[in-house]
Amino acid sequence: MENPKTVSCPWDLNTYFGRWLYYSWITNPKLNFISSGTIENAKLLHLSYLNGSISNDDITETKLLYAHQIYESVIHPDTNELQNRFGRLSFIPIGKSLLVAVLLSQLTKNYSSYAWHGLNQSYDSLVNFTNRNGDTKFIPTNQFRFGISILAATATSTLAAFHIERFLLSKICHPILYRFVPLITFASASFINVPIMRHNEIIDGVRIYDCNKEKVGYSRFAGLKGIGETIVTRIIMLAPGVVLIQYLEDVLDNKSCWFRKNKWAHFCF
Repeated sequence: MENPKTVSCPWDLNTYFGRWLYYSWITNPKLNFISSGTIENAKLLHLSYLNGSISNDDITETKLLYAHQIYESVIHPDTNELQNRFGRLSFIPIGKSLLVAVLLSQLTKNYSSYAWHGLNQSYDSLVNFTNRNGDTKFIPTNQFRFGISILAATATSTLAAFHIERFLLSKICHPILYRFVPLITFASASFINVPIMRHNEIIDGVRIYDCNKEKVGYSRFAGLKGIGETIVTRIIMLAPGVVLIQYLEDVLDNKSCWFRKNKWAHFCF
């Protein structure tokens, strides 16, 4: 039986752009509000199709595609376990938007931003942990190892983000370059957080398959490539918001006295 990814996916997953569109599809925020019953039905339908229990004649392509979208968003592809709600890919547009909004509104040289950077990097660590390579089940013997990874990733990326931000704010005076400070800060932290949280994929490699979907071994290069593309994708998805929002705020400040006086509206914006 063919894999539903090959049959149903609207985009070409052999290209980076196709995978990027696919990633945007399974991070739909609406998937956070579906019931547990809907998730279980989607999982059962998806696995039944994979196992050959049902065929294309037994279900419409629309229902199969929707089940696949839910499965890819909330179920870990390796362990088939339900992921925690806040670490799911579909929660990223909500959680990350709120955290980035706070960080943009707190863009100062004060130490108070330590807490917000720490919360942001803690969330990133949770996302990276939830979507880690699941070649083996999460057993007690490696809980300590993952705990240390979370602490190390959060602490180092928080320190890097805060001090890089302070350095840039003290050196950059040009208003256009100033708008790139948050993006550089977030990007630098991602280059630290993601590899630490997914270090197993670098050390042990990730599973690779032949054209018949048979496992042929492990590849460290594939692990590095996947981590690199993850970092680049997150930066690209984050860039329009953290750069253009500040520009639009400047425009509104100059044209609207109400917007300039009511600083609370900047966070919502």
